[in-house]
Amino acid sequence: MHRRHFVAGLIASPIALAWAEGNGVAATGSDAQVMTVQGPIAAADLGLTLAHEHLYADLRPYTEQLAKPLTPDMDAVTAVVLPQLQAIRRLGCRSLVDCTATTLGRDPRLIRHLSQASGLHMLTTTGAYLAAGGRFIPPYVREESSAQLAARWTGEWRDGIGGSGVRPGLIKLGVEGDPPSELERKVLQAAARTHLDTGLVIAVHTGPWAEVEPGRNARCAFAQLDLLEAAGVAPSAWIWVHAQNETQAEQHVRAAHRGAWVSFDGFRPGQEARYLALLGRMREEGLLEHVLLSQDAGWYNAGVPGGGEFNPFHPLLSELLPALREAGFGEDEVHPLLVRNPARAYAFGSRRAGNG
Repeated sequence: MHRRHFVAGLIASPIALAWAEGNGVAATGSDAQVMTVQGPIAAADLGLTLAHEHLYADLRPYTEQLAKPLTPDMDAVTAVVLPQLQAIRRLGCRSLVDCTATTLGRDPRLIRHLSQASGLHMLTTTGAYLAAGGRFIPPYVREESSAQLAARWTGEWRDGIGGSGVRPGLIKLGVEGDPPSELERKVLQAAARTHLDTGLVIAVHTGPWAEVEPGRNARCAFAQLDLLEAAGVAPSAWIWVHAQNETQAEQHVRAAHRGAWVSFDGFRPGQEARYLALLGRMREEGLLEHVLLSQDAGWYNAGVPGGGEFNPFHPLLSELLPALREAGFGEDEVHPLLVRNPARAYAFGSRRAGNG
C-alpha cells in the first residue's frame, strides 16, 4: 500500500476500543507515570500502545547532518504521517513510542505537534546510538566521560530537550559489539547513571539488523544486562530491542526469566507465523508479561523527496492481532502485550538491582 493511500475499512474490535478507553488498568502502582512529549500522564492512561515506532528520521551520517542540517517541514511531514496516525487511532491505538535516537533525526517539537494533531500520547528519547558502524556517533560521545554523558541526558530530563520543553520518556541506545567496545561500555555506564537519576527505562537497539550467527545478538544483549546490573540497575529497567533478530528462542526465555523486557518489534505483514511462534514460546514459559510488541515502522525520511516510502503503523493491529486471536490467544494474554506491559516498561521510577 502506498503511504498516501487512505487506510480504509479497518474497524477496531470492541476489545481494542475498550482497552483504548482505559478499561484495562495497567499492572503498575496507581501513582505510576509515563513522560510523554506533552508532559507526564498516569501509566494506566497509555492504553493500547505501539512500543517501538518512528515518525521522522534523518539517516545521513552524522557528519553530513552537521554539514548540511535539514529542518523538518512541519506541514509536509504532517501531510504524510498524520493520516497513518489517525488510522491506528481508529483501530484503538492510544499511544506510540517514537524510538528515533538522538542523532537520527529526533525532533521533539515535531513529535509534540503530531501528538497534538493525532490525539495520541507519544514518547521521545535521550541517549546515544553507537550501532550502524558508528556513523551516527557525535564527537561529544567520544570525548565526554560516562558521568558527563549522564549529566547531559539527565539535563534533558530535568530541563527539556534543546529549549523545546519536551522531556524524554526513555533512554535509547544502539549497541552492537560482541563483546561491547570500550565506547559502548562507557555509554552503558552513562545510561545506568541516568536511569538511577531519572527512572527512565533503557531501550537498547542490540546487534545487527538480521541475525548472522545464532547466539550473537544474545551475547551482546547479556553483556549489556550484566554491565547494567553490576552498575546497580535492575533487569526490569532494560529493553532488549529487536530481540526477534536472535533466532535462539531459549535466549528470549533466559532474558525474561532475569526480569528483562524482550521486544519483538519488527513485525511486517506476512510474518504472522514467525511472530506466533515467538509469542507461543513465551506463552508456554509463562513469560508474556515480559514481552513488548511493535513494528519499528514509519518514517518520513529527511532529504528524500516526499519523505520516501512510509511503512504504515496499522499492520500489527489489522493483521497480527487477529492472527493471535485465531491462534487461541485470549484477551488475558493479548492485553498485557499491548496495554499492560508498555505501561509497566515505560513508567519512570528507579529500578535498582536486587529490588526488581
